[in-house]
Amino acid sequence: MAPPARYGPPAYSIPQRYMHREPPPEGADSNTRPYIIFFSYLLTCFLVTIFILLKLIRRASVLQKSTTARLPPKKHVWLFGGLAVGSLLSTWTQMFQYFRISYHQWLMWRSYYELEPHMRHWGLWLKETSLFREAWETVIVGNARYWWSHQIFFFALGLGLYLEQKGLPRGIRYTWAFMLLGQIVAISFATNLFLLTLLLSPPAPPSAPSGTRGHKWLGPWLLNLLAIFATAYPAMQLADEHYWYHPTHFMPMLLAPHIALMVLPVVRALVPPGYFEDDIQIADRIYNYLWVLVFANGGLMLGWTTVTAYAYSGVAGIVNAVFEHPAVGSVGFDVVFCWTTWICWKRTQTKPTRTEVSMHADEPSTEFVRDGRDTFVGAGAYGDGIRRR
Repeated sequence: MAPPARYGPPAYSIPQRYMHREPPPEGADSNTRPYIIFFSYLLTCFLVTIFILLKLIRRASVLQKSTTARLPPKKHVWLFGGLAVGSLLSTWTQMFQYFRISYHQWLMWRSYYELEPHMRHWGLWLKETSLFREAWETVIVGNARYWWSHQIFFFALGLGLYLEQKGLPRGIRYTWAFMLLGQIVAISFATNLFLLTLLLSPPAPPSAPSGTRGHKWLGPWLLNLLAIFATAYPAMQLADEHYWYHPTHFMPMLLAPHIALMVLPVVRALVPPGYFEDDIQIADRIYNYLWVLVFANGGLMLGWTTVTAYAYSGVAGIVNAVFEHPAVGSVGFDVVFCWTTWICWKRTQTKPTRTEVSMHADEPSTEFVRDGRDTFVGAGAYGDGIRRR
C-alpha cells in the first residue's frame, strides 16, 4: 500500500465534493442548520461534563460528612483528577487544531471560485464538511495510524464493562453519561471521571446470601456480550484496506460500536430499576469472563496491527503517525492517557489485608451514607442507591 498523504490517504485527503467544485450559493447564506448541529454538539459536551462533575462534587460532600465511610487517599484523587485534566487538554487541543485545518483545507479548494468575504463563513464550511466522518477516515486509514485508533475501540469496551461491574453496585446509575462523554469528548477523560466517582463512592456492602434461590444467569450483561462482538468485529474489519477505500461500507462498521456501547447505559437510564433482577455475585463472575473475551480480542488485534505497522514503517513510523494530523493526534493522546489511567488504577487498588477485613467485620454496616436530612446515598445493590425516610 502506498504511504498515506500528510493529512490523509490519497482517496480521502481531498473530499470528492471538493473535486466537483460546485458553485457556492448566491448571497450570504445563514446556514442555520449546520451552526445548530455544530454548537449543539459542543454544548452537549459541556453539559454532560458539568452533569458528571456536579454528581461527583455531591458524592464527595456526602462522603466527607460520613462518620463510617473511609475517605480515599487524597493523592489518588489528585492523580486521577490530573489525568482527567491532562486528557481533556491534550485531546481537545488537537481537536480544535483539526477544526482549523479542516476549515483552511475547505477554503483552499473553495478559493477556486474566488469566494467573497461574506461567503467564507463557518456555516458554509460546516454545511459542506462532515467533520466526524472525515476525522475517522483520516484516523483509521493507514497501518501506523490504525495501530493507534483501533485501541480506542477496546478501551471504550473496557469502560462499558467497568461501568456495569463496578459502577452499579455503588449506586452509580447514570452510566449513560460516562459512555456518552467518552464517545463525544474522549474515552480517557470519561474513564478518569468515572474512576474518580468510584473513589468518592461508599464501598459496596457484603451481598446477602441468596439462600435456596437459584442463580439467574440471564441478565443485562447479555447486552454487553453483544456489545463486545459489535465492537471487536468492526475493529478487525476496519483494518482491511477494503474499508479504507469504500466509504459506503466504512460508516456502518464505524457506527456499530458507537451504538452498541450506548444500548445498555440508555436502557438503564430509561427502564425503572425494579425491572432488572441482578444477581451481584453471578454478574461479577460473568463480567470476569467477559473481561477475558475483551483481553483476548484486544490482544489479538494489538499483536496483528503491531506486526503490520512495524513491517510497514517501523517503530518510528508508528510514533510519528501521532503527529501527522491533529485528528490522529487526538486519538493517539486518548490512547496514551487510557493506558496511563488503567495502569495507575491497577497500582492504586490494593486488596485489604485479613486484619482490615476482620476490623471492618466488627464495625456497623456502612451501606448508606447520610446526605442531607432525609436522604441517604447508598452503595449497595443495583438500585438507585438512594433511600428516603
